Amino acid sequence: MTTAVITGGFGYAGGRIARHLLEAGTDVRISTRRREQDIPKWARDNVRWDADLEKLSDGADCLIHLAAPNEIACAADPEAAIAATVGLTERALGAARAAGIPRFIYMSTVHVYGPMQGLIDENTAPDPGHPYAVAHLQSEHAVQAAAENIDAVVLRLSNGFGAPADNGTDRWSLLVNDLCRQAIRDHRLQLSSNGLQHRDFLPLSDVAAAVRHFVEGAPCPHGFRMFNLSSGRAMRVIDMAALIRARAEAMLGVDVCLETADGGPPPPATKLVVDNRRLLESGFQPNANAAAEIDGMLRFCIDTCMHPA
Repeated sequence: MTTAVITGGFGYAGGRIARHLLEAGTDVRISTRRREQDIPKWARDNVRWDADLEKLSDGADCLIHLAAPNEIACAADPEAAIAATVGLTERALGAARAAGIPRFIYMSTVHVYGPMQGLIDENTAPDPGHPYAVAHLQSEHAVQAAAENIDAVVLRLSNGFGAPADNGTDRWSLLVNDLCRQAIRDHRLQLSSNGLQHRDFLPLSDVAAAVRHFVEGAPCPHGFRMFNLSSGRAMRVIDMAALIRARAEAMLGVDVCLETADGGPPPPATKLVVDNRRLLESGFQPNANAAAEIDGMLRFCIDTCMHPA
């Protein structure tokens, strides 16, 4: 049985990754400072958790590092958040080295590239503007430096979307989550822009499956590999909103209106393409159904917004 340690395993993407690995038969250990009463039900009888990352790492095959301040915390106090992000990454790398873990997977972000426009592949020069992206790029450098002694994989995640593993995470600032909540709560979608900007949206089902792909992949000792974890197909924000509207209307049996803000940026001169050919060449093919992922998020909103615990 493969043993994987996850930092941030009770977070938004981390929870979905942890549950996916559990369902695949992986021995999952999660580094957390949560109290026992705050551990979600799905993990209580299935996961080993502890604040001591070094102890959790003993005998593990892989360490998956996601723990980091989110983009809101980074914007509020950039200097502290960047230091915290890099510090958490260095601690995770240290735990992996001390335990002799052969593989380290770091979840970064495509926003290290800067503006989301044109063709972006792994050779595109990073140009981070937001402190969240700066923090992740600095962490990438730490991971790359450690690759002399460990098999290191960096996944630059595009716009992941979908329901969290439980209601213990608060990620309503994410576009798709916010629009799904609006649809359920208000029967109305209000975009803060004209919706003409492009984004590469990736279902969390694919995010979790991709991480499992690299957890179970053949080791490549003392190597460093970087992948865009993306769908490879960008769509306009307004088209994503229209899909959410259609799924909500089908689920609720009511009309849902869609409104955009006046003005805003013009459509991009070149369509966004977050190239994922390197990911495909590794043997992983994103194939999750976007509509099914949205339906899952809408059901989550019904449970949490209309029938709160």
